[in-house]
Amino acid sequence: MNAKLLYGPPAATLTRLLGHTEFASAAQIVGHLDAALATKRLPGTLHSIAEIVAHMLSNMESNLDMIAGREPQQRGDWPAVSEAAWPALTLEFLDVNQQLLAYAQQPELLERVIFAPTDSEPGWTVGYKLAVKIGVHNAYHFGQIVTLRQQLGAWPG
Repeated sequence: MNAKLLYGPPAATLTRLLGHTEFASAAQIVGHLDAALATKRLPGTLHSIAEIVAHMLSNMESNLDMIAGREPQQRGDWPAVSEAAWPALTLEFLDVNQQLLAYAQQPELLERVIFAPTDSEPGWTVGYKLAVKIGVHNAYHFGQIVTLRQQLGAWPG
């Protein structure tokens, strides 16, 4: 281990973090939600569930681009989402989430350096990028989505 590199957790832990096996899966959180409810902005909130999912997807895809060595595409940080776009957005989100889970299960990939250390900043490995820039980010927004679904009366249990 290089002290100037930030590493992510082991593959099994990262898979649990990205798969959200401790509470609810991505499919449970974003799935089975009517498009009208997904795109509804509740009073006092900045974004609808659909906009949050689109934001998360944009972040995940940008990070996947970086991991793959591609220039991140400009997708927009908070894209607007129509009712008609919600079903396709949900499927794309779940597909990209599956790609992330596949990456998380590759220990050799997780060790790869994607940002080299500098004199003032530590470097990042793929595992760190997946855990911090995607896993923690998604966990935050999944909590928002569950709370919004509860307020909409659209959360089971």
